[in-house]
Amino acid sequence: MEFKRSAGIFVAGISLFLGGPLLSYAGILFMALSASRNDRGLTAVFVSLSIFGALLGLVGFFMLLVATHRALIKIDALPVRIQSAQRQSWPADRV
Repeated sequence: MEFKRSAGIFVAGISLFLGGPLLSYAGILFMALSASRNDRGLTAVFVSLSIFGALLGLVGFFMLLVATHRALIKIDALPVRIQSAQRQSWPADRV
């Protein structure tokens, strides 16, 4: 059985999951600054930057879900040692 790699998608997912909201917050901050100067064009750019950051965070979350699923499939396929039946008591055990 061939397994898909999960480390790369995990790193990309965590980066987008953390970087997306940061981009969104930066867009909101600069949007407020440009709105106070009555610059409608720049405000629209920063609103779209905020929406883009939120979408990146959402994509990062789904990438984390996929990476976790792939890793759990690998863990589930590991060989498991089956426990033997309980040991019979030997006469030396009975004291």
